[in-house]
Amino acid sequence: MGAPSSCRTVAANRLIIKALACLGWVGLPLLAAAQRPAPPPFKAPAFRQASPALAAGGTTVSGHVDAPTARTISLSYGPDWRGHLTQTVEARLSPAGDFRLTVPRLAAPTEARLGYENTYATLYLSPGDALRLTFDASRFERTLAFAGRGANANNYLTQSSLLASQDDEAGRTPDARAGRLSAAELRRAADTYRQQRLAALAAFAVAKPMPAAFVHQQRQAIADEWASSLLSYTSRQSAERRQAGYATLPVSYYDFLSEMQLASQDSALTQSAFQGLLMTYGFTQLNDEDGNLPTGPAAGRRLYQRATEALGEGRVRDVAVGQYLLGKVESEHTDIRPLLPDFRAHNHDSTIAREVRQAVRTHLALASGQPAPDFTLLDASGKKVSLSSLRGKVVYLDFWATWCAPCLAEMPASLELRRKFAGRDIVFLYVSLDSQAADWQKYLATKQVASPNAVQLHDGGAFDGAAPRAFNVQSIPSYWLIGRDGRIIANNPPRPSTSPAIDNALEQALKL
Repeated sequence: MGAPSSCRTVAANRLIIKALACLGWVGLPLLAAAQRPAPPPFKAPAFRQASPALAAGGTTVSGHVDAPTARTISLSYGPDWRGHLTQTVEARLSPAGDFRLTVPRLAAPTEARLGYENTYATLYLSPGDALRLTFDASRFERTLAFAGRGANANNYLTQSSLLASQDDEAGRTPDARAGRLSAAELRRAADTYRQQRLAALAAFAVAKPMPAAFVHQQRQAIADEWASSLLSYTSRQSAERRQAGYATLPVSYYDFLSEMQLASQDSALTQSAFQGLLMTYGFTQLNDEDGNLPTGPAAGRRLYQRATEALGEGRVRDVAVGQYLLGKVESEHTDIRPLLPDFRAHNHDSTIAREVRQAVRTHLALASGQPAPDFTLLDASGKKVSLSSLRGKVVYLDFWATWCAPCLAEMPASLELRRKFAGRDIVFLYVSLDSQAADWQKYLATKQVASPNAVQLHDGGAFDGAAPRAFNVQSIPSYWLIGRDGRIIANNPPRPSTSPAIDNALEQALKL
């Protein structure tokens, strides 16, 4: 498995883990050994007085959006066993840009996600909190600030996220540098940054007192993200470096896993950083040496033996293995049925078992040889185009979005592929999952080169849109190869950048 190369949502979880967004299953990148810049001071904005009557009805998040570009704002909470947020409240902005969101009957402190257009922030909510916030719609991450009860913890999260984003984008994090570091160098960089983050947390807590439970959770999150970086080291090595021996680790390299005492952390399963660590563990430790699902008559037994050594026999193991198997089915379209007997023998959670069974059924419906689900969307000119209207041609289907860096990284190779197969019976069908059509149209106008063999469509429902739901798209980019007869040839074909593998796949599809 290579470095993170697909996205679920980039901004949605940047405050705690980047992994839930990108299917590299890697926690929030740790900062490099270089000195972390001092955090900017927070200045709480002026707010209108909150209504005591409304605040008494539950936990409230109210505030003001400067120069609003959308009329609604949302708050999601209630993580399930995978950390997916299950409940959402939404509010309309007033003409002046004010809003109020109320979470009824919040029983205990929890992570939540504030959403505005394509931007998100992780919040920490406690029962009875009356948060007031403000931000400029065009500079969400840089201007978001909180006041009121619960403000200090959320200002810390915002500040930490902003600094992590800047360091990640600048390539200063250990994760960003791992591809050119030795294992020992990565360990030193990760250790140094872990200490820097702990020191920054302690300093902030002195200046702005925060709930003890929140500070403890953040300490654990820093440790979880540190461990995720160490786990993902080999996945970030190029083929050349692997051949040179960089993927060969010291015998004691993974000793840190026993120090983490993962088996005893049931209470952390509601926290996104720990969920990210378990995902990273699964996709770095449970795969075979080639990064694929284990195979062979004893594959399931070997998988559970390894998972039990690090995670024990309880709920933490059930969640980690469940995540791993679902990720294999949903994102890689892998047939996990050979492992199901061992899964049924060892899994204790009926909810996990039910979701795995449903994922397998969905996978079988989208397997090679099955009819491709039809959908109809609008192209850039407003014309309706259906997948079935392309029958008679091979279709290379690409689900993508303008906010997805791995998607955009494939676009130059995709354009070259279109040029190679110009005049052949192949249609390159692109389905944008941007929630705002304007973002998609702007990209097409400034970046994309039109060609007769390309069709550009838009599904504003994002991952909940009709087209991605029909194909069970859980991460992007997501590629599909569909034959002239409208049946699926491959549900995970080579990417455009994998020439000559993709060239060969298309040539074979043309012969069918």
